[in-house]
Amino acid sequence: MGKQRTSAGSDGATDSGGQRLPGRVAAIILFSALGAMLTATVLEVQAGATAYIVGESHWSKAQQIAVSSLYRYVSHGDQADLDSAREALKVPLGDRKARLALDRQPIDYPAAEQGFLQGGNAPADIGRMIRMYRLFAHAPFFRDSVQRWRQSDAGILSLVALADHLEQRSRAGALDDFDVGHYQRLLLETDERLRASELAFSQSLVDGSRFLRMSLMILSVIAFFALAWYSLAVMRRTLLHIRRTESEFRAAFHQAAVGMLKLDGEGRFTQANEALAQILAWPLTELRRQRLGDILHAEDLHFDVHGRIDWKRIIEPGERRLRRSDGSSRWVRWSASIITGQDPEGSRVFAVVEDVSEARELASEIAHQASHDDLTGLINRREIERRLGHVTANVQRDRAHHCLCFVDLDQLKLVNDTCGHAAGDRFLRQFANGLGSSLRSEDWVGRLGGDEFAIFLAGADLEVAEKVAQRIHTRLAQSAFHWNDRKFGLGCSIGIVEINADTTDADWLLRAADTACYLAKEEGRNRIRCYRETDEAFARRQTELDWVAHIQLAIAEDRLLLYAQRIKPLRGEPRLQYEVLVRMVDHEGRIYSPGYFLPPLERYGQAMILDRHVLASTLAQLSRDTRHLLCLDLCHINVSAQSIADPQFRRFAAEQLDAHPGVANKICFEITETAVIGNLGDACLFIEAMRARGCRIALDDFGSGLSSFAYLKSLDVDILKIDGAFIRDLGQDNVDLALVRSMSQVGRALGKRTIAEWVENEAALAKLDEVGIDCVQGYAIHAPAPLSTLIREWKTLHLDVHAPALLASPGPAALLPG
Repeated sequence: MGKQRTSAGSDGATDSGGQRLPGRVAAIILFSALGAMLTATVLEVQAGATAYIVGESHWSKAQQIAVSSLYRYVSHGDQADLDSAREALKVPLGDRKARLALDRQPIDYPAAEQGFLQGGNAPADIGRMIRMYRLFAHAPFFRDSVQRWRQSDAGILSLVALADHLEQRSRAGALDDFDVGHYQRLLLETDERLRASELAFSQSLVDGSRFLRMSLMILSVIAFFALAWYSLAVMRRTLLHIRRTESEFRAAFHQAAVGMLKLDGEGRFTQANEALAQILAWPLTELRRQRLGDILHAEDLHFDVHGRIDWKRIIEPGERRLRRSDGSSRWVRWSASIITGQDPEGSRVFAVVEDVSEARELASEIAHQASHDDLTGLINRREIERRLGHVTANVQRDRAHHCLCFVDLDQLKLVNDTCGHAAGDRFLRQFANGLGSSLRSEDWVGRLGGDEFAIFLAGADLEVAEKVAQRIHTRLAQSAFHWNDRKFGLGCSIGIVEINADTTDADWLLRAADTACYLAKEEGRNRIRCYRETDEAFARRQTELDWVAHIQLAIAEDRLLLYAQRIKPLRGEPRLQYEVLVRMVDHEGRIYSPGYFLPPLERYGQAMILDRHVLASTLAQLSRDTRHLLCLDLCHINVSAQSIADPQFRRFAAEQLDAHPGVANKICFEITETAVIGNLGDACLFIEAMRARGCRIALDDFGSGLSSFAYLKSLDVDILKIDGAFIRDLGQDNVDLALVRSMSQVGRALGKRTIAEWVENEAALAKLDEVGIDCVQGYAIHAPAPLSTLIREWKTLHLDVHAPALLASPGPAALLPG
């Protein structure tokens, strides 16, 4: 335990050291920035002090000029001397103006700049003079300088006043000798006081500048030594961290549970750990003397055009085979990388090797179980469909002929019922063995499920396949299954279909073979039936394919018509609500209902093209007619199970709704209950995507599924459309009435609206009103008509009369509870 704690603490320290390194580097950068700032501050302070000293020299010189000019003016009364004195006095007056502006709250920066300029200071120095005054006006030394500066104001102002006084006396008459002497003495005394202030101001600035410079220099030296100390400490900690990490890596390398090795550029081992030695069953000392070519399987060892190891392919991650010392191979998961650096021996390759031989064996076993039937050991339905998919894809290319036999065991139910399922399982195994005993190596047999099997006959046409099937049939008939003194025959019905270039897919193959087998059972069981083009079943299939082609052409030629049938609320104000239907018109003008073309489309996976067309056409028509949208409450659009399960249709529907803003909240998608039960996950994704855009969802044919009420809790639908099979005879059938009443109660309890379809008489209408159904639909309400006609008729009957009410109508939300 002590060792474990020590190790954990070491790991924590190592991790902490690595994590703290960025912070330590940031501290070094901060110290460096502080030193640079201190240096810049020293220079700035020195420059500011110099600027004030230079400014003082301008101030002093101007003061002396003013005194000497006034002195001469007293003696001679020359106006030029008076003007010279006043011009010189502008310099100290400007500096005074700048100081007063800086003493104001708030500081008047424009006045300060103007004053310093008037004082003869260089424009480049004015900014630092202002900053220095703001920062150091109350600092030692500089505070004394400012005080001296303020004290000199009295002398300067007295000179200004004396100049004005002398000008007035001169205008009154010439000064006598006594006055001349008096004023000259006064000027000399003022000059002496100002000179003393100037000297004190300059000396204070020099002393303050020297003190501040020394202080900052000392701080810079301290910061330098602190930075040097901290940098050395960081370097020491980093080196310790590197050494510790290297030590831990070496320990991890040798103690790792997976194999590790290092190789040089020639494939020679430079390092290998004990785990790799155990995987390859080599002593570690001998393993380190090997080369990559000695342990890597020849098929996994790649060379370039020059005969050197192709490291780019070697380092690709994946599974490879390594040769052990005894010559056997082990599958490993290989992960490698090239390490480049200052190594004088060149680049190195580091590889991690994990033994996955047992995992591969387990995966192979799982794959076998996933593709084989547990009871008989034959391939299962999934694998049969996969193989048939490959076959149908290949026959399109090579024009080969094969056959598929659909085999149905005739007496399994009898064995299960009379002898139990254990006997039935034994019966199935014996039958499966009998099926496979007469096949060639290229043929195969699989179990589709229950008592149904599939036999694939490679390279056989119908005639050959029929002979093979007859031989199998005869051999099985000659054997029997025995269980507890009871005897059962191994009779079976076989349907055969040829696989050729006309075959569409595996699903069609199985359906066709199943149809042939069904015909064999219909004809009396225990016989063989071939699926030929002359059969009625094939003719029916061809007809369905023709309908698929017709509907595709009709969409391309815009020959699909949008019809609609109204949905009427049983209570409240009349609102326009209808279900969009579709009709196809042929080139002769005949109109066909969906009963002709929809089943073939669904059977062959083409229903989505119809759904796309109807949705796009409906949204386009609604978005063009804003007056119709004004009075429309809900437009119901049917969506097939295939479309619900297809993410591409979900994206298409979302794009169409986004392309027609303002229409989504008028749309209600109808999805059948059976489609939801069969594709619950996809249905929920579709419902969520459509509701996110404001659409409503109706569960169509409600009651036709096997688990209607159970699924309702997990479905976010707004409307339940009760299957018409419960509505058609509602007036005469009490059972249907009870079922419809229970559906209405369930819908009301879950907060969902209910619609009854196939309402064809007044008796049913009255019963539906009695049980609380919200809306009804059927020929008793409205016969389907072209959508454009319904829109036009509704506008004529309602829009002009009820326009104000429609503007205030609740819209689709009226269908929702609460």
